Amino acid sequence: MLRLGMLEPKRRKEEPKIDIYKAWCKACGICVAFCPTGVLAKDEAGYPYVKDIEKCINCGWCEIRCPDFAITVEQKPKAKKRAEEKGEEAEPERSVAAGQ
Repeated sequence: MLRLGMLEPKRRKEEPKIDIYKAWCKACGICVAFCPTGVLAKDEAGYPYVKDIEKCINCGWCEIRCPDFAITVEQKPKAKKRAEEKGEEAEPERSVAAGQ
């Protein structure tokens, strides 16, 4: 007996992009301490760096807890990813402020 799931190739997990702005960072270590999967680590000077991006679950705790707004976590939206794969341009993301 064959299962259909066994025949399909395993999809690779979408890896988020983590940007750390060292100019804004004061090396407090909060982002490293709050990372639940150990993605971030400290270098010799105490600044955070991405140690293992495959472990990232895109929770955003590092970004939320950073008092200096020195770290951002972003993942490609699926529509944008599909458009890139097809070689097309995705529609720009639009945001409307309340009351407009």
